Amino acid sequence: MSLEWPEWFLLGLLSAFAVLIAISPVWMSRPSAVGRFARAVGLPLDGDVELEQTIRERLRSRARWGALGSMVGAVASALVVVSGALTTHDDWGTGVAPFAGLALACLLLTGRGIGTAISILPAPPEVRRDGPRLARLPRPVASDYVAPIERVGARVLVAVSSVLALGTVLLPVPVASRVLVGASALGAIAVLVVVEWVSSALVARPQPAVSEQLLRWDDALRAQTLRDLVSVPLMFGALALITSTTTGLGWVAASGDLGLVVMNVAMNALILAGIVVVAISIAVKPARYYLKRLWPVQYSETEPPAYGSPEAAAPTAAESAAARGA
Repeated sequence: MSLEWPEWFLLGLLSAFAVLIAISPVWMSRPSAVGRFARAVGLPLDGDVELEQTIRERLRSRARWGALGSMVGAVASALVVVSGALTTHDDWGTGVAPFAGLALACLLLTGRGIGTAISILPAPPEVRRDGPRLARLPRPVASDYVAPIERVGARVLVAVSSVLALGTVLLPVPVASRVLVGASALGAIAVLVVVEWVSSALVARPQPAVSEQLLRWDDALRAQTLRDLVSVPLMFGALALITSTTTGLGWVAASGDLGLVVMNVAMNALILAGIVVVAISIAVKPARYYLKRLWPVQYSETEPPAYGSPEAAAPTAAESAAARGA
């Protein structure tokens, strides 16, 4: 079977991505990468060489499993590309389906999510060496690790896309489009259910640690893993949303000039809404949400004072001298 240029293009992108995946464990274990992770999750290293080595070992294992899962996802993506499922044929010629990028991202993120989830199943290396010392009781739940904008946002996105898919399949659109929209919505619902179950099962596992400091780091790694998993239904929900809206708005646009205007306005509104949601997600620092829920004292120590807070300023040199003289 001969491949067409869109399929060669997608395979080329996947090949480049596979190379980046293969070398990712190398740079993830570098001191600079460990430092960036520490700043992102709000935990200090304080120049502790032994602690940094321990966290580097954990991040290296996480990166390896994540890379392995992503490679499996890349292979699955390549098979989908070769099958021609993402190639379109119309009066304009051969092209790539508008949802091709999202579809491939779904498969890649699914593989990565599975890989990173596997990475936290064994006991940490330092626990295997030194034996378990402490564990938290009662155990946290998944909502302690993932911010609502991500966890609840995934549910809302899947629900909205499912409702839109139901409305779209009732329109007089081609059967192939109905099948595509219905399958994407059902896939998003199934992925959400599986991710919710897996997340709860991972959090329910024992969490031994050799110190309270390493227990905080274990929470940070768990939080990042659960966020990786939540990104999967987010992407599948986005895929279902795109297939539903493009199919439905395509039917609206075919009704005339007014329908074309409605389609353009709706698509621009969706893009703007996506940008706003991403901006809010970055602003609320979801990577530190676990710290706020499970380690509030540590969270308050790592958060800068709010602008205009009544916190007293440090005394000047003259004030200090006057106080000593008194």
